[in-house]
Parts: sequence; structure tokens; C-alpha cells
Amino acid sequence: MAAQPGTGSGRDFVTIFKTGSVDRSEYPELADLLLEGRTQLTAETSYLMKFGDESHRSLTPFDVASLHDVPAYPLPQTALNSLPTHVRAELEQNGAIQMIASYDPENHRFEEVDLAWDDQDFLERVTELIAGELSLHEAVDWIVVEEAERYTVAQWADIRDVTEDAVRSNINAAREKLLAEPE
Repeated sequence: MAAQPGTGSGRDFVTIFKTGSVDRSEYPELADLLLEGRTQLTAETSYLMKFGDESHRSLTPFDVASLHDVPAYPLPQTALNSLPTHVRAELEQNGAIQMIASYDPENHRFEEVDLAWDDQDFLERVTELIAGELSLHEAVDWIVVEEAERYTVAQWADIRDVTEDAVRSNINAAREKLLAEPE
């Protein structure tokens, strides 16, 4: 487990969460701790980051946030800006993310960033939908926007560098094919 940001070899398991997104009723100690340090955090981004190990992948971001033996660090604006668009969108939408990344503590930059999704389920579902007559774009757009609700149409269109109408068209085509009566 990395003791300080970016001191591990290679890539770290990183949890980032917005301090205001912690539910006081579920995590009272964490909420109190965050309120104490809020003045220093709000000056930059209002996000904290924790560097852990792969075993934390099974925990929710807020379970990781409540681990007392894993130090939390304020997320600098430079580090936030270095995250890819789709990762920032996920963070903005959900208030927390878990990812695998390399962190450069001197320049406050993340590199080689991958969200810690359950990729296997996603790939199996894409394969299932493609086998059921959906195109690759229809299947992926349907899953990401409709089933997983990972992104809004606008966010996903920006990530894919296509128009919102293209994403909506794929989603509508997928909906029609999925709702069509089997012959």
C-alpha cells in the first residue's frame, strides 16, 4: 500500500471523493473529520484522495474514505484537471470514483488512468447485446447511458467525441431492437 501519493511502484489504486458528498447518518466519524479539515480543502477542489491497494476494490469509495489507517490528501486542482474527461464526469456525477493510475506528486498529475469498474460484466453484456443484433455503438451507448447510468447523453457524447444526437440515435435504435417482438 502506498504510504504517500505516488510513492508506490507503478500504478496505485486511488479513491477520490468530494467532502460534501459524505452522508453523516452513514459515516458520522468521517463526516466530522472532513468538517474539521474543510477549510483547507475548499480552497482548491473540495476533493480528497486516498491511495490504497487492490483489496480496496471491493469496498465502496466511502468505505475506503472511512479507513483510518489510510491517509487522505487534498486533491490539487492540477491533479483534478489531469484526469481524463470521462473520469471527471464520473466524479462530478457521483461525488466519488475509484481508479487505477500513476500519480506524479511533484507535478500533481495523474497518468494511465483507468476507472475500477467491474469490466467483465460490462464486456459480457456488450457481447450479449451484439449477439442479439445491436451494433457495437448501439450496445455500448445503451449500456453506459441507460443500463449502467454511468453518464448523461451529453457527457457520453463528449467522451466519445460525437454529437448528442448520435448517442440518442444509437440509444433509440437499441431500445427499438430490444423491445421488438421476437419472431
